[in-house]
Amino acid sequence: MNNLKTFLLVGMVSLVSACSSIPLSTMVKLMDLNPLEADPNQIIVAVKSPDGVSVNDGDVVLDFSFRTGEPESSFNHTFPVIVDSDYALSAELKDELENDEQFTVMRLSEADAQRMKSGQKTIREYRSQHEEGGAGSINVRLISACQSGGSAWKDSELDVYLKTDQSDEFLLFLDDIELSELDVKNGC
Repeated sequence: MNNLKTFLLVGMVSLVSACSSIPLSTMVKLMDLNPLEADPNQIIVAVKSPDGVSVNDGDVVLDFSFRTGEPESSFNHTFPVIVDSDYALSAELKDELENDEQFTVMRLSEADAQRMKSGQKTIREYRSQHEEGGAGSINVRLISACQSGGSAWKDSELDVYLKTDQSDEFLLFLDDIELSELDVKNGC
């Protein structure tokens, strides 16, 4: 159990240092998340953006890493999440929308979900053989967005929500990300 707490603590420190826009309430809820038990096929990312700003495949990435003194037990994966246009928007997310906003729902590809499962297995096997050692992290990053021609930069903020299990609610993971802070592609 101490190993798991260490894994989560390192992950949380990584999250806090990587982006200061994570709400405190989300950090508390993330302490209950066990990244070794989460089913990668159930991880859902939802990005709320103003009309005229779209989020496409690869604009959001999920980072998953584990470091040990043994290269065969270490990895650093960056998974670009892909748009899931078939996902039915829940009432929970619909309630978060203003008139001029939209949600883009994304998930891992099947191949990336399998790679993440393999990484989880590697960590569990390493931890079963080594009482101490190894540090890991999991993070979600919004790295770019697409801006249509007439969209104004003013007040263009995006929010990222995360769900790790279909039976859970979405967590507000990143709050008020300024469009100007992202790699913006025009006219996509």
